[in-house]
Amino acid sequence: MSGSVSATRDDGVATITLSHPERRNAITAEMYARFESELQAIADDPGMRAVVLRGAGGAFAGGTDIRWLEDVASGEDGVVYEARMREVQRALTDLDVPVISVVDGACVGGGIVLAALSDFVLCTPRSRFGSPIARTIGNTLSPTSIHRLAATFGRRNTAEMLFTARLFDAEEARAAGFVTAVLEEAPLEDRLHEILTAIRACAPLTIRSFRLLWRRIDAQLGALEHDDVYRAVYGSADFSEGVEAFLEKRSPRFKGR
Repeated sequence: MSGSVSATRDDGVATITLSHPERRNAITAEMYARFESELQAIADDPGMRAVVLRGAGGAFAGGTDIRWLEDVASGEDGVVYEARMREVQRALTDLDVPVISVVDGACVGGGIVLAALSDFVLCTPRSRFGSPIARTIGNTLSPTSIHRLAATFGRRNTAEMLFTARLFDAEEARAAGFVTAVLEEAPLEDRLHEILTAIRACAPLTIRSFRLLWRRIDAQLGALEHDDVYRAVYGSADFSEGVEAFLEKRSPRFKGR
């Protein structure tokens, strides 16, 4: 599997870029590991004031690279996989500084989870948002991910997104409250600069307190029982069929077992 994660720092702002353009920035196991490592390094740097997440090549992130999921052959493998996703997501939510996702193009699957776990989402009119896993590979989401989507996209919109696999366009996402602003590239960068300037002017300990209290709310959701759900979904014939069909570029034939 290819793909890369790069990170730069400038004046207290860390920018992390996901790059796997031939697969719409689908995230491999190696990319997740590098992403987590960069987040941990940022957490250890007291000079950081904000984090910006980006995707390269006309997409934000297309979720987990499905080729990795070929190795999930049982319900227990699914539990292990979801635990790994939880570790990566926790590295993001454990940051004491605001996170801004800058989206252009596809923001789906694991990508929309990263955006939902962010504090701001800026996007271009070309952006699309969703988690069509019920139509594609037939896996599931964590309680924290579902809650964050419901809290940021709205319960009814999230239900439509998950239960019908519909993608929402940029203006729909803005109207729902998920997106902070929809702008073309140049004004989007200006808006990002404005937000970062405002963050730098705020009290770091106050911002840290907001992040900490949100983290404690998420921790309560993470304590919900979920491994039985993961075992049932990832151990199903439908999940195996979904992965196989995706890699073969055909429509899956789900049978509910």
